[in-house]
Amino acid sequence: MTEIIATLGPIGTDSHRQAEQLGATVSLHETFHAAVEHAKMHETKLLVPAGFREKRAGEQYSWVDFHFENLGVVELEKVWFEETMPMVLLHKSYESIAIHPSTSSLVLELKKYKHIKHTRSKIQAYQLFKQGVASAVIASTCMTSKESDHEYIKAQFNPTMVWCLYKIKSSKP
Repeated sequence: MTEIIATLGPIGTDSHRQAEQLGATVSLHETFHAAVEHAKMHETKLLVPAGFREKRAGEQYSWVDFHFENLGVVELEKVWFEETMPMVLLHKSYESIAIHPSTSSLVLELKKYKHIKHTRSKIQAYQLFKQGVASAVIASTCMTSKESDHEYIKAQFNPTMVWCLYKIKSSKP
């Protein structure tokens, strides 16, 4: 039977890339909550970056919250670190920024932006930038355009991420 790992999507995210490298079938989900629920329901593995953060019911929700809320339900199986895909801050103005909550700490001037649009992935954030909905974004360099985006690069990042692979404790006797 093929092992399944639930994690955050869409295709092309750091989470997707890490899960694929583990050699399992990857089940991608729009939200972290959906990935957790899928893993619990189907008793699959779950891959979570320790830097994970999202807004849930207007409140910040992070890896720490997940880990402690699920004591007794999930078991940490493996932990490792690896660099994320290189990232850039593309900046046209301080009007608005589309950003995944996990990368917010990289933008030292975040409070200067009039509008902050939190997205579910760097991919979604970059799409908003390309559509003109946001005037700034943090995106992985593999999704940016060297020709059209180069002049807007304000900063570059090569962070290391800690990855946590969990297994769901079986509910079966």
